[in-house]
Amino acid sequence: MRYTDIFKTWMVLCLALINFGICYVELDDEAEFQAEVEPTVTIAILARNAASNLPWFFGGIENLNYPKHRIDIWISTDHNEDDTESVLKTWIDAMKPLYHNINLTIGESSRYVDEAGEHLGHWSEMRYDHVIRLRQEALDLARHRWSDYLLMIDSDQFIHDRNLLRHLISQDKPVIAPMMNSTSLYTNFWGAVTEDGFYKRSDDYLDILERFKTGTFNVPMVHSIFLINLRHEVTRHLQYYPPHPAYVAAPDDIIQFSFSARYNNVPMFVTNARYYGSLIPPVEKGPKFLQLVADYGLYIRLVHIHEELVLEPSKHVPLPPPKFDNKLGFDEIYLINLERRPDRRIMMEQALAELGIEYKYFPAVDGRQLNETYLDQLGVKQLEGYLDPYHKRPMKMGEIGCFLSHYFIWKEMEEKGYNRILIFEDDVRFRVNFIRYFYEMMAEADRHINGWDLLYIGRKIMQNNEDFVINSRHLVYPGYTYWTLSYAVTRSGLKKLLAQDPIAKMLPVDEYLPIMFGAHTNKEWLEKFFPRDVTALSANPLFVEPLKYIGEEGYVSDTEDSLPITESKQEASSVEDKVQSNSKDSQYSTSDSMSNKQPPPNPTGHTEL
Repeated sequence: MRYTDIFKTWMVLCLALINFGICYVELDDEAEFQAEVEPTVTIAILARNAASNLPWFFGGIENLNYPKHRIDIWISTDHNEDDTESVLKTWIDAMKPLYHNINLTIGESSRYVDEAGEHLGHWSEMRYDHVIRLRQEALDLARHRWSDYLLMIDSDQFIHDRNLLRHLISQDKPVIAPMMNSTSLYTNFWGAVTEDGFYKRSDDYLDILERFKTGTFNVPMVHSIFLINLRHEVTRHLQYYPPHPAYVAAPDDIIQFSFSARYNNVPMFVTNARYYGSLIPPVEKGPKFLQLVADYGLYIRLVHIHEELVLEPSKHVPLPPPKFDNKLGFDEIYLINLERRPDRRIMMEQALAELGIEYKYFPAVDGRQLNETYLDQLGVKQLEGYLDPYHKRPMKMGEIGCFLSHYFIWKEMEEKGYNRILIFEDDVRFRVNFIRYFYEMMAEADRHINGWDLLYIGRKIMQNNEDFVINSRHLVYPGYTYWTLSYAVTRSGLKKLLAQDPIAKMLPVDEYLPIMFGAHTNKEWLEKFFPRDVTALSANPLFVEPLKYIGEEGYVSDTEDSLPITESKQEASSVEDKVQSNSKDSQYSTSDSMSNKQPPPNPTGHTEL
């Protein structure tokens, strides 16, 4: 017998004797022991019609700070009308060697029988029943594999916090959900339920949602993403199917599970102690369902960019290609950015890349580099009698730089013979469904208003009760308006704007534009410009809004943080050379020059669905 066989036999015998208390082995005090291994986790994923967002969903799963060899992944997909199955297979082929196990179940490819004829996204009784059984299958599988924890997660969740799993485990709760951010008042917990187990708004729901209160809260319902501690004795009674005999409501997976928890005295919790990620809210059923799902996923990625957060896609599945004209039907799209604001340029590069928009970087005229000698050479003169409506002061150099940035773009449009251009400043955030609504709006403008000149995409509305364009869903006739966050100009509008020789009687650009369509409230200024015949329109609701409002952390205004024209003592600069460089066809950009006229309070970003 070999020495190794003798040694193995001795070890088996010794372990047996130790078990019966017969043999005692003294261990070396200096013996080193490995740290305890992490608990095992099963991640259960349901994915249907999710192809457009799976790269970012799986990016969140891959980036979890947790050893992959301690994770089993169970995935079920069926009744898809997009490429969900192929994306899942691609990801699994790449990632299966890294995880303890990945199991994929693919069901039927057609719609449910009782879903036929209904709009895509409809929850039929057969669909509810099928999903309930799938969730029970995942729960049974995790128990059968002796997993310590089960993370239930739907494919419309985007994980940002890499330590999400470790943080939830550390809470040591039977069932706990990370509160996910949303574009609406919808999220993945209910603050209260009715006696029948249906949704009820609790008094503290908004406080928790908006994080006015932070911590871990006992709630009657969590869904979409939550962790079950299978080591807790109380959780062994949890079930989706069959429903408890006392359950009498219609089939519904989240309501049945919540009922099971309450009936068996299993407390549920939600924590909002950190930012964990975001979810897609319920999407309108109909022929545009898949596009709406993709649009909301895109909007969530834009929010992360605007908030300087990272939402990385998986490197193992292809990203969906843009499905629209990358210049949105314009001859050119300009992005104005101060060269000393590279952070904004980077942010806008990322946002416009997500939107699939090709644009030209246009370096803004920097008010800090202007002086009166250079302005005299250009022929810049402040409008006689102009004083800021709020501060009763002349124009500031930043405001002049802002006007010149827009003016030089108008001049380039004239020189190149463009028919339509679109301008973005670099301090904007985009509305959800921006691309889809933008195309709808432009079609309405061309259909209903022949020969429009100016179209605001983002601005500050100074007058209420603006009239909608007849038969239009997205367009109004703007009243007195501040800000030039984003707007479109046609060839006819350009001629009208330049015909006034506006730099010879300059006032802030966001005062000049409403003068030219006759909506300004200062009659004295109005009389100094004629004709005032610009045909102006505006998106309603607006498609972009300011990145930051006054009072918000990180707010900066380069128009306000500069000297008035009569106090500028700076030396002559090379601004003219920089202006000439604007004609170079750069593909990328950012801007920093919004007229700052007492903006409204910062909105929460939430809207009721």
